[in-house]
Amino acid sequence: MAASEATTPATTAIAGTSSLPAARVRRIIKEDKDIFACGPESLFLISRATEYFIDSLVREAYEFSRFDKRKTVQYKDMAKAVQSIEQYDFLADIIPPTVSIRKPAAPPAEAPTAVITPD
Repeated sequence: MAASEATTPATTAIAGTSSLPAARVRRIIKEDKDIFACGPESLFLISRATEYFIDSLVREAYEFSRFDKRKTVQYKDMAKAVQSIEQYDFLADIIPPTVSIRKPAAPPAEAPTAVITPD
């Protein structure tokens, strides 16, 4: 991706606005019992910080999709980003690595065992 193509949420949005709906962000904040009130400035900053976080995570996942010569970010790309970048360790339980569902190979044959019988 060329430097001219790279945009951040700050350069694509109108100053003082957020792409996340304020009412929904406010509802999520109210779910936290430790927060009693949240002013409009705080709400805006939380929204913008969330946008930057999502942008950062998706950019890292996009790099993993480019390694596989794809332009579409898939779940496995997100999981690789979470597993390989220490900054996202707290998401390891939420976005676990993918597990293949292929039929497992046949287990190795057991070696014959000697049976000792009393004479």
